[in-house]
Amino acid sequence: MDLGYGIAKEIDSPELASLILGGRAFNASYGGDPEGGLDYALAAVDHAERGAPTRMEWTQQPGVGPGAEILGDDLTGRRIVELGCGAGHNTAHLAAVGARAIGVDRSAGQIRRAIGHYRHTGALFVHGSALIHLTRSAVPLHAVVSVFGAVGLTEPTRLLASASARLTPGGILAFAVPHPQRTGTLTRNPITRESVDLPGGSQTTVERWELDPAGWSRALNRSGLAVIAVEHYFAPVDARWPTTLLITARKP
Repeated sequence: MDLGYGIAKEIDSPELASLILGGRAFNASYGGDPEGGLDYALAAVDHAERGAPTRMEWTQQPGVGPGAEILGDDLTGRRIVELGCGAGHNTAHLAAVGARAIGVDRSAGQIRRAIGHYRHTGALFVHGSALIHLTRSAVPLHAVVSVFGAVGLTEPTRLLASASARLTPGGILAFAVPHPQRTGTLTRNPITRESVDLPGGSQTTVERWELDPAGWSRALNRSGLAVIAVEHYFAPVDARWPTTLLITARKP
């Protein structure tokens, strides 16, 4: 997508740039490159809107729950990493409000989409493992976040310890995971396996660590973090059971 994006970037008209990218999306899709077509389509939307999400979302339904304020009142210049950033919406929002934000995801397709859609925000997007990203650098972080991302999909002992090691004193780890009681009962096995739909229509099986709030609190305490909030959200709001567990912890 580099050539098409480069041409669009030189045009001082968001409307014309979005038309060019939209045309390239059509050509790529019908030329047998559906992922490339989606990348161009997202970039076309980007140039039409020239914006980033106006709110950080922690649940399955926009507007339910808090926003980025749980990470601090002023995020300008704060170093924040999102583990499992997906298409980059939350990372882009954090960059747009002034944070030095990095999104990490092990899906190359998701990283391509994030870059294509949100590179103009200044956010950085990295293809790779969350655990490796945390352990290969010693640069201190002001916050680490995960929204249905790597926390919950990676063995928690090493991941939480690595996040704790990177946080500055007072730094925040905040993560949202599917609520362990979302089906009405708690699972007996803390490790479950489920099929997940991937972009392009394929499926993969992932392991999920289904800890209850007390289990997450113990794991966080062992990693050197103090739990400051455990919140249960219903998204949609009329759901019978809580759907999202949001936990915030601080590095002493």
